[in-house]
Amino acid sequence: MASVDESITTLHSDIIQTQILTRLDGPTLASTASTSSYLQTLCTEQKLWQELSTATWPSIKDPRVVQAISSFPSGYRSFFADSYPFTEHTCRSEKHDPPTAGLISAVDLYYRGDLIYSKVQEMETEKGKSGWFLTSPFRVDILDPKESVQTRIRYPGGDYDAWVKHMEESMRLSWIVIDPIKKRSANISSRKAVSARRNWLTGDLEIRFSTVVTAEAAAEVAAVVSCGSAEAWKEVDEEVGGEVHVRDVRLQVEDIEGKCMKGKDSLVILQGLLEGKRCCKDGEERRAKERYEGYVGTKRQWREKKECREKAQDTICMIFGFSLFVLLWSFILLR
Repeated sequence: MASVDESITTLHSDIIQTQILTRLDGPTLASTASTSSYLQTLCTEQKLWQELSTATWPSIKDPRVVQAISSFPSGYRSFFADSYPFTEHTCRSEKHDPPTAGLISAVDLYYRGDLIYSKVQEMETEKGKSGWFLTSPFRVDILDPKESVQTRIRYPGGDYDAWVKHMEESMRLSWIVIDPIKKRSANISSRKAVSARRNWLTGDLEIRFSTVVTAEAAAEVAAVVSCGSAEAWKEVDEEVGGEVHVRDVRLQVEDIEGKCMKGKDSLVILQGLLEGKRCCKDGEERRAKERYEGYVGTKRQWREKKECREKAQDTICMIFGFSLFVLLWSFILLR
């Protein structure tokens, strides 16, 4: 009986690479490489993984990302292996391994499978200017304050809640953080949205793509996309509807109180995700949303406990103050 290598070598290598391997997705291509030594040689071709990676994440065609990937141990194959799976946070010792400066963000936003926005941005994380970044709330804004992205998305008017549900199901986001120094990358987005709700201050619809970190202290790495009316000064008319633009794309790290964490603590969390275990199991997108919903429940319980503690403290202060008042007047009247 002919071995796998003997059977497959009857086909010319060019046919295998151009007509067969190019039709496979990343996980299938990696599995194919493990079937025989001959296929392993063909499946590790750099050009094959480069085409697969750029088709999956168009933003990485940027020269800054190309240069960073070129330094990875196996180039685009290493980058894909890091960026395609979901990542789990790994605890780090900040004292022995300080967070890397100069991280790169590669962002791709999709609506119903079509790319609507793509950009690469370097994070200014150097300690200059008196360390303002490390001591300030961490936030990475992909769009400029007055910039908006024109899309083919329209709100038809009428049932606003149904449209919110549609947007939550239709939008997908990839946010890859690249560490060019340590030659690692990680997709820190949940891919599918974990929540969508209206910001009543701005009137925009905010769609969250979050990764929940439950290591030393619970936190949320949140990539937020804000969609609103094409005219910056208007809200989407719930009756008439209208054209919808992307008005904000940002990354922030929030603690259990919902406050933005400082740059130093946020970089430690991001490095923990970069170095974390990768998971490629089916249903990870669904589990990411379940983890987020569980985290929201934990936040609610924490908030309720905090309110109870504050009420108890207020009650004790009131009793103490009233007792002191009664004691004072008793002393004055009985003197």
